[in-house]
Amino acid sequence: MDKQNSFNNKKILITGSNGFVGRNLVEKISEYNCEIYGLGVENTNKNQEINYYKCDITEASKLKEIVLDIKPNYIFNLAAIVTAARDYSLTKKMIDLHLKTLYDFYEILKGKEFLELLINFGSTEEYGDYNGEPFKEDFFEKSNSPYGATKTAAVHLAYMFGNNEQFPIITVRPGVLFGKYQADNKFIQYVISELKKDNILEMTAGEQTRDFIYVLTFIDLLLDLIKSNNYVYGEIYNIASGKSLSLKKFVLILKEILDSTSEVKFGALQYRENEIMRFNVSIEKLENILNKEINISLKEDIWKYLNNF
Repeated sequence: MDKQNSFNNKKILITGSNGFVGRNLVEKISEYNCEIYGLGVENTNKNQEINYYKCDITEASKLKEIVLDIKPNYIFNLAAIVTAARDYSLTKKMIDLHLKTLYDFYEILKGKEFLELLINFGSTEEYGDYNGEPFKEDFFEKSNSPYGATKTAAVHLAYMFGNNEQFPIITVRPGVLFGKYQADNKFIQYVISELKKDNILEMTAGEQTRDFIYVLTFIDLLLDLIKSNNYVYGEIYNIASGKSLSLKKFVLILKEILDSTSEVKFGALQYRENEIMRFNVSIEKLENILNKEINISLKEDIWKYLNNF
């Protein structure tokens, strides 16, 4: 496959196109000569570069009608209810959106030659607590939230379809993403906003570590993976920086870059129940496929983002 022309003259379908990752993905994919289609439940299309369909993708008949009308070559399935809350009342909705719709996609698309690849999005949160051992794709998932558990169920469904039926699907699990269009109530956005205002910031002791990755860096690596054509149907691929940083260190880096006078009160808040304290992600599998060492400068990516904040 010609890496430079992988998406040229292709039809790209993005579910959740109005979301944080979706909007960034639309802008990146727009650099190619391709047709982009978005699906979302909102009335308004937030991306001028695409053809937008208002659709609840849990409605299988409507989803089928749209997909067979578009005949997409690539599908990025980003539609999700994203929260780490241990709110079990969300489980049914998450099963419908994360699991049932993946089955519906399979039923709609099996045997359709126009489909080249469906990219299913999981989460590195699915791995749970491995006490600092880097999460590898073949680890047993110890999800402790409805979001993580239902994402894991969908990942295993995708593996079954890809492995048993050679259905063109892979799963990617991102690190902790940050960037443009992220909701204001998300941790990183909230911290940046408070630091810019020089407000007092209360948080936990901040000893828990996370693998932070800028959304545009994540998308570049994702597209490199697809363009490599070295993936295996059904397989899982972690896409992260491969480096972990404590929340305390991350906040202090932001404070320094922003030249903020905020007082940060570490330890003012309690840790969340079942908090994963040591969160490390292995990217060895991705590096082997791309045949390169992935060396990401978090500070440089923070600068890039803040310049456009």
